[in-house]
Amino acid sequence: MKKKLLTRLLEVEKYFTQEKYSKIVKTSRRLFEQGSFNLCEEELEELPSNAKLLANLVGKLKGKSVYKTLKRIQEGEGKIESGLVTVKALSSLLTHIIIECEQGNSEYKILVPSVTEKLNEVVYNTLQMKGDEDG
Repeated sequence: MKKKLLTRLLEVEKYFTQEKYSKIVKTSRRLFEQGSFNLCEEELEELPSNAKLLANLVGKLKGKSVYKTLKRIQEGEGKIESGLVTVKALSSLLTHIIIECEQGNSEYKILVPSVTEKLNEVVYNTLQMKGDEDG
């Protein structure tokens, strides 16, 4: 538990650098150093989760074509038009994450690994299917 909590704390200290999160981050660090691991964990729960950050970002994209595509993917509408559409939507999402970071919202950086991992997975699977069609 201690190692997992420390990993989470280090991640939080890296990504949640804005002033609005500083009290939570500092309190979490102090509680961890005092050995109050349960209280530290409770304090960290006050920060937005990855799912909440993603939902906030997708909400900001309303009115853009990427929003509609992401909603269709999320609702599981089969194979949208092709894997390439999903690739395009995920790469656009990644671009919007980077834009948020450029605007000073560094907490969105925490989404980069999971989105790039999913993007790589979809690209690989799409290319595999394309290769199967050629053979």
